[in-house]
Amino acid sequence: MFKRLFIALVFIAIAFFGWFYLATRPVTYKQLPSVEFEIVSGWGIDRIGQELSTKQLIRSRSAFKITVVTMGISSNVQAGYFRLSPNMSITDIAKALTHASTKQVRVTIPEGLRRQEIALIFDNAFKNIEGKTFSLTEFMNQTENKEGKLFPDTYDFDPKDSTSDIITRLENRFNDVLNEAKINIQDQNSILILASLLEREAATAEEMPEIAGVIENRLAAKWPLQIDATIQFALSSARCKNLVCDWWPKSLSNTDLQIKSLYNTYQNQGLPPKPICNPGAAAIKAAASPKKTSAWFYLHDTKGIIHFANTIEQHHNNICVYLQKDCNN
Repeated sequence: MFKRLFIALVFIAIAFFGWFYLATRPVTYKQLPSVEFEIVSGWGIDRIGQELSTKQLIRSRSAFKITVVTMGISSNVQAGYFRLSPNMSITDIAKALTHASTKQVRVTIPEGLRRQEIALIFDNAFKNIEGKTFSLTEFMNQTENKEGKLFPDTYDFDPKDSTSDIITRLENRFNDVLNEAKINIQDQNSILILASLLEREAATAEEMPEIAGVIENRLAAKWPLQIDATIQFALSSARCKNLVCDWWPKSLSNTDLQIKSLYNTYQNQGLPPKPICNPGAAAIKAAASPKKTSAWFYLHDTKGIIHFANTIEQHHNNICVYLQKDCNN
């Protein structure tokens, strides 16, 4: 009798620990972005476990409660805001809940956007925040001469940060990147303009150094750069009267290429007068250290793969083979 009871208890223990092991694993091992989780003052462990389960951050409410109790931190769980991910185990989540922070507004700015596009991202991020001081109009007014210096990254802001505070954060991050790249002050303007071209022209960061080399070759030979992104910038600057607009028109006609603008690199030699977007660290690094190349031309095929050419004949052949047009030239 005792032996049977012992065996039964062993099986129960094995089953329990097997369940507990699986129940405390992360919900997923896929790399997913973290989410904001709030614990309201007065919530108990059961309510917290329920909310975590509802947001699909844990596998089991019971396993969460057991973990918190066995870790002896049930009285240390704080009310406030947390950044949690379904990649985290229950143990990691339990530990994280002992260090609350104030509510934050997370904003992600992709590389290669104009300041108008960035303004809309901030306006959307802050639109439902009570007591906000961010102003879309102020952002546009205060960034009028800051194109290229609003560094793309992921930021966490206090909901009550002013428009000036937000712009300062972006600029400070930009300055940090320039310092890390050890770019001389006298070279910063031209490097930033070149980096903005690379950000719009390259499909990947790996392409950027050689594209920069092609541009450097053309600058040295006083060839027009003939970069479509500068035409897109000029066209949208002339046409867009509202922030919600097609800031990067893709289909360019021969008439578009004739637009009268200092940013028209088909008609004007050299770099455009100012950056055309806000580049990231990879583009800035590539602009500061272009790859020496014998290529003078490049294009992306329909699959986004880049093809360089040393001569106009090679380039025309690439246009025919990879874009399937102008095959009679």
